Amino acid sequence: MKGFLEILLPFAIILLLFGFSSQKASVTAQPSREISPQIPSFSEEDENLFEVTFIIASVPESTPQDASIYMMGNFNNWLVGDENYRFEKMGNGTYQLTLRMPPNTEIEYLYNLGNYDNIEKDFFGNERENRTYKFEYNLDEVRNEIESW
Repeated sequence: MKGFLEILLPFAIILLLFGFSSQKASVTAQPSREISPQIPSFSEEDENLFEVTFIIASVPESTPQDASIYMMGNFNNWLVGDENYRFEKMGNGTYQLTLRMPPNTEIEYLYNLGNYDNIEKDFFGNERENRTYKFEYNLDEVRNEIESW
């Protein structure tokens, strides 16, 4: 009987440890559920909105002089060339757009020339990560440079 327990007990411990480790592995192997920022619903007449002016300080040399630049993001379903998010070209060569959002709203965005062929890229012409901004301050300014299209 003693010999039987000496053999059975180590196997029982190994099976027990293996059972816990396989359970843990299956739990950690599940994909993470990353939640993208959601824009709360609001009305433009809402007095509690924060106003933020986005300024494009410089554009690539290849940008046509009469180009319209747009912002697209999670706030407009990534719609390219959305007239509601078209920048105004200023006399000093910069472009400006003011957005109004509820406080603490986080947006992801990119700039475009009104079509899918001309969405901003990094300096080397590769796709760039989405820009992000959180509406934490009223009457804030965000200055960006577009490196390439």
